[in-house]
Amino acid sequence: MIGIVEQYIGYEFMEPSWFFLTLLLPLFFWLLYKLNRSNIFGIRYTNTAENQQEITSFFVLTLRMFLHALKILLFLLFIVLLAKPIKIDESSAMPDNSAYGIDLIFVLDVSLSMQAMDLKPNRLESAKRVIGNFVQQRKNDRIGLVVYSGEAYSACHKTTDHQLFQSQLQYVNGTDLVQGTAIGVGLGTGITQLRGDSTSSKAIILLTDGKNNIGAISPSEAAELAVNENIRVYTIGVGTNGYAPMPDVGLFGSGISYSLVEIDEGILKEISDKTGGRYFRATDSESLQNIVAEIDKIEKKIMNKDEQILPQTAQLESLLTLLLILTGAIILGDVFLFMVYE
Repeated sequence: MIGIVEQYIGYEFMEPSWFFLTLLLPLFFWLLYKLNRSNIFGIRYTNTAENQQEITSFFVLTLRMFLHALKILLFLLFIVLLAKPIKIDESSAMPDNSAYGIDLIFVLDVSLSMQAMDLKPNRLESAKRVIGNFVQQRKNDRIGLVVYSGEAYSACHKTTDHQLFQSQLQYVNGTDLVQGTAIGVGLGTGITQLRGDSTSSKAIILLTDGKNNIGAISPSEAAELAVNENIRVYTIGVGTNGYAPMPDVGLFGSGISYSLVEIDEGILKEISDKTGGRYFRATDSESLQNIVAEIDKIEKKIMNKDEQILPQTAQLESLLTLLLILTGAIILGDVFLFMVYE
């Protein structure tokens, strides 16, 4: 929800937990309703039919509803200001500032089930496209790639040579690996690339569409290793709900079969919770793209909060102007109703 708000108003928030105050909106509505019932602008003390008609006119009722709406909007605006809205100006970063950048490893499931076609053209190709688009936008990040199925290997060690990364990514298909889903082994291999790194911001994005069913190290054990190395792990469950179409090559040609989607969301959430990351579920290609973009935003905020590398500005002029306008309109409206109709 916070991501939608950020996209709509053009700000990012340093303390988004203040948005939990929106849970008080039902109480706010109830208070406005009670005040509205208890203050009917003199109607209980007015005896003439002319005054009764004037007080309950369409204009008065409409104005009162409009003022209530402004008060709700003012309440929401205060929450936005408490959440410390900022704008991170990545384009204004100093070109020689080599400190800007994170060490990031993609840990990609390439097991046979990643050929399922619920993401277009299939899960693996969709994930490769999203990862490739992400890397194209990076400048100083050192990015690496680990692929796994029943075993794991480093397809590309972390590097700022993103052309090399892209070329290695395109060759990934998983056909030369033992089949299975070794989430713990894949994660452990990614951690190996980041072990002992002095970079303050280290993260892993792990993608899978199944359950851990093979490997010498369990996902929980690998998560503990990530904690010890101060590595955040973001986990993404890839696949729709229910059954997904799979290519089926038989004796009489190729066709399509359907297999049950079984993602161990419990263990993926455990990994992300332990390491300070987050768990996401991608049910289509668009949601996968949005998830990786959201992780990028989270990492920028963490890095900027720790090191203040990217220029950030409050630029609250428009919000403060709106605050003054709302406050003035509410005061003038209430005074008008009180002076004329009370």
